[in-house]
Amino acid sequence: MKGKDKYLGFLILLIFSVILIKLNYKNLKVDNDEVLKEYVRIEIEKGMSFKDIEKILLDSCIIKNPKLFKFFVKVFNADRKLKSGVYLLEKEQNEFSVFNKIYKGKVLQKKIVIPEGFNLKQIFRRLKESLDIDSTEFFSTCSSKEILKKYGIEGKNCEGFLLPETYYFTDDMGAKDIVLKMLKLFEERYPETLFKKNDLNFTRYSYIILASLIEKEAKLDNEKYTISGIYYNRLKKGMNLQCCATVFYALGREGGKLSYEDLKINSPYNTYKNPGLPPTPICSPGKVSIDASLNPQKHDFLFYVSNGDGTHTFTKSYNEHIRVQKKIKK
Repeated sequence: MKGKDKYLGFLILLIFSVILIKLNYKNLKVDNDEVLKEYVRIEIEKGMSFKDIEKILLDSCIIKNPKLFKFFVKVFNADRKLKSGVYLLEKEQNEFSVFNKIYKGKVLQKKIVIPEGFNLKQIFRRLKESLDIDSTEFFSTCSSKEILKKYGIEGKNCEGFLLPETYYFTDDMGAKDIVLKMLKLFEERYPETLFKKNDLNFTRYSYIILASLIEKEAKLDNEKYTISGIYYNRLKKGMNLQCCATVFYALGREGGKLSYEDLKINSPYNTYKNPGLPPTPICSPGKVSIDASLNPQKHDFLFYVSNGDGTHTFTKSYNEHIRVQKKIKK
């Protein structure tokens, strides 16, 4: 009986909603020839509460009857199911049409944030959360020789060159369109002319590789310049960079702890075993990391160790480095 009562209650609500929709349509019915439709562009952010969404719709004059809008939300149990994104909605539209568009996610554009430090796989996963894009198309576009040549990327793919930024994409955009949009934005922000050759004969690609290491190793902006200086000092002395982030990349892992066995991995990305920079960037670096790669802090430090709280201790000698390590482990 409980199941039947529940079904009957839902049916009554559904019938009542249909009646309200019809009444609402009558109240808002106008002659399309006499009135020019006016549209408003609004953005519903991820995690936004129903009250906040309702306020945006009222303030933008998209709905006139908040109680009716709330009724539809309750009928469809959609309080936490309204989709985020950028919408183009008609002013003073009937409440059900507005609800239906937001409930089904009929967005003008979808807002997607690509954080600093994401690699290609992470970027694809973030895009896939909101867009129906093909993995084969995405990764083949990223490794297209024609595209790499067009954007002056020296590596085997565009790792490091998909700019971390807040993007707005539409559902009809394919993986290739998205990759090209991101590459174009990177090119606009960081043209070849911005990167001058230094005494290590760095090209733009070299700077981006170094910036990607800095991005993964330093959390604090001010420390990025110090760590950049350490990498320059080590490169000039012919010392291996010994960057843990490159080993994680070689292992295909995105965090955790490294064992001594991990540091022995046979990979060109293992900067504990191989001199110089790794063959490609290991992530997409942010603005500060790129600036740090171009403007390293001048000092005599050669080592750094994590303090476990996001900061680092910098030292000039190996013996001092070991002493600091032992002190931190206590």
